[in-house]
Amino acid sequence: MALQGKKLLVLGGTSASYDLVRIAKSMGVHVVITDDSTQTSPTKQLADDVEHISTSDIPGLVKLVRRKNIDGAFCGPSEFNISNLVKLCKEAELPCYCTLEQWELCSNKKTFKEYCLRNDVPTAAEYRIESFLTEDGDSHVEYPVIVKPVDGCSSKGISICKNRYEVRKAYETALAASVCKHAIIEQYIDNGGSIFSFRYILDNGNYYPYLAFDTYIVDPIDRKYLISAFTYYPSRIISTFRSDLDLNIRRMFADMGLKNGVAFIQSIPYKGKIYCHEMGYRLSGGMIYKITQSIMQINDMEMMIRFALGEPLISKEEISRIENAKSDVSIAQLMIPLNCGTIMSIEGLDEIKNMKGVDDFLQYYHIGDTVEKKYLGTLAQHFGRFTLSSQSKEGIIELVNQIQSKLKIIDTKGNNMYTMLFDTARLNHNRY
Repeated sequence: MALQGKKLLVLGGTSASYDLVRIAKSMGVHVVITDDSTQTSPTKQLADDVEHISTSDIPGLVKLVRRKNIDGAFCGPSEFNISNLVKLCKEAELPCYCTLEQWELCSNKKTFKEYCLRNDVPTAAEYRIESFLTEDGDSHVEYPVIVKPVDGCSSKGISICKNRYEVRKAYETALAASVCKHAIIEQYIDNGGSIFSFRYILDNGNYYPYLAFDTYIVDPIDRKYLISAFTYYPSRIISTFRSDLDLNIRRMFADMGLKNGVAFIQSIPYKGKIYCHEMGYRLSGGMIYKITQSIMQINDMEMMIRFALGEPLISKEEISRIENAKSDVSIAQLMIPLNCGTIMSIEGLDEIKNMKGVDDFLQYYHIGDTVEKKYLGTLAQHFGRFTLSSQSKEGIIELVNQIQSKLKIIDTKGNNMYTMLFDTARLNHNRY
């Protein structure tokens, strides 16, 4: 194997890097993990070597690269570590899929919207905070609006507002969650809490769309928890995406100067149009390769590891698999959002994991762990995620209902922390 024995430096030893380390080792790669924590973790235990250099200490990391003859560096979906990764690769002259300028361009929601407008990619109306500071200043605003940090991640600092008083408070919350201290205010398109996401593999300036799916947020009514509850493939609007949006997105990528890597865009389908609102130039924290392995036998994390170690990102065979992907199978991910509390017991999980159609389960919390109030409305609210497969949507719905009836996460007060169940009837609602 071309990668056998090559050394990969992984930034960050938390659970977010676990699958990265596991997959790299399965490819024959020697994995070195670094962060500034002396605490052990399952991720660090899996690695070949562990260093205690901060992921933001670029000079220290460069010395480590040279001392250990590191061939490449990579990290999980942490946006903080990706920024450090790009800086490290430039200083240590290691392969990297993007430049710092490209990373900042794609991770800033306001800049992304500007590129959308330049390339005829539909996006929601945007408002300035000044419109909400006087009594009549918001007369032109169509409520509700969504307020969010321009550089936020993990759903932090996001609020839905129905008047100018709520906007002012939410704007301060968004600023507090923003590293660059900028926030954005947009019209909130209420389509019942459905998001359309699509992904591309970028290879030397060629762009291959390889997955499109629908995601449903936890709380579409009160809008307190704007995190994902359920993801379903195939998307109901894939034909509209191909005919109305694909070419414009490719043109936008070229305009941005993006050449390699993986990218995803989240959008809101509404009244026959697709409104794009956010882009990620990175792997997803949702382990999307668990879906693509079932559909087309490709793994974008493997691709990114190869590229980080100086190998081609994608092969002709993998491109062919994308083009001939299955269209007669249903794949889903069911997330398990929890209420606050400390976990005392977990009931039904072992039985569920042995059910036919339950392909994978990624667990974030265990007995004794606490879900704090500050985690509500962020991805840290999730107990874990199931990857499911069936020959039909009806089969997926049956699986979801069985899981939700069997799984109990009991806290130290005897309460079930898992009460935010996904209503499978939403799969048949259509405001698009």
